[in-house]
Amino acid sequence: MTGVRLTDGPLGTTLVLDRPARRNALTLAMWQDLGALVRQVGDGPDPLYVVGAGGYFCSGADLDALRFARSGPDHAEEFVHAVVSALLSIHAVDREVVAVVEGGAAGGGVEIMAACDRRAALGEPTLVFPFGHHGMSLDGFTRWRLHRLVGDDEAERLVDGRHVVGTDEAVRLGLLDERHDDLATLAAAERRRRAAAPVAPPAHGERYLAGVDELPEAVSRAAGPMLVAFPRHT
Repeated sequence: MTGVRLTDGPLGTTLVLDRPARRNALTLAMWQDLGALVRQVGDGPDPLYVVGAGGYFCSGADLDALRFARSGPDHAEEFVHAVVSALLSIHAVDREVVAVVEGGAAGGGVEIMAACDRRAALGEPTLVFPFGHHGMSLDGFTRWRLHRLVGDDEAERLVDGRHVVGTDEAVRLGLLDERHDDLATLAAAERRRRAAAPVAPPAHGERYLAGVDELPEAVSRAAGPMLVAFPRHT
């Protein structure tokens, strides 16, 4: 069975997006499981790593999930809330979450990357921002996060139309924080990092949830802009 799973891998506690035949495109259930598993891992001093199976990080939302979302307002709300809840669960957990980006990421895969505290490239991944081209509206959290990662002008450029960003440009913009040849090289670097600061607290920076008491409130707030991309059925 493919989906989202937790494992104790070479890096440590690792959340695997495991649908390699579809480049780890996330079904509705996978979005729901992603958020639930991050909340299950919960707070802690050690990083949680997010990887994609089969040499590719994540190609975004599965087409069947998008068709489901477009089939009615209740389905749209269920899908959008699952996506935003997963992203905000990654952002809100008091544990460093590290995206390990191999091969590439597109659409929702880029959103997952942006939600993480740190993004490590393996090899030369390519990032695809298709949102404007497909008439999609970003959720409020991802737009907020991109503005803080790359600046206002670059964030708005990336979400308008379709943009393909290579590794060098992604590092320059701040979409990727570091690059390694392979998983073994990254694992060695992570061991050195932990040895140098074994009890260092997660470096979260500014929080989207500041002043919000409950995660559902933040999810509802962030989901609004994305919901407008799905037509109302009358």
